[in-house]
Amino acid sequence: MNIASKSAFGWLMVGAGLCIVVCSQKIVFPGLESLLGIETIVGKQNVVYLPEGGYAYTNPGAMLRWILSVAAVGVVLAATGCAVLFRSRRVQLP
Repeated sequence: MNIASKSAFGWLMVGAGLCIVVCSQKIVFPGLESLLGIETIVGKQNVVYLPEGGYAYTNPGAMLRWILSVAAVGVVLAATGCAVLFRSRRVQLP
């Protein structure tokens, strides 16, 4: 892999990681909520089904843990992209 493609790959990773961090709440709710199910995310005992057909969740700690774990993945991705950029810059110097 040449230096230009390493640099582009690093910037792509940084951008994707930052997008994941910024959008982590939207990734979890409604993204993972519809994919995994709300009972999986907050626990079956913490879901209250409403008569209109909706539901409410009563475990804000579980919601925060899911959002923070998705944001952590974004931070790791961005940090890895920074490391790739740093290493590609060091290779350029004679």
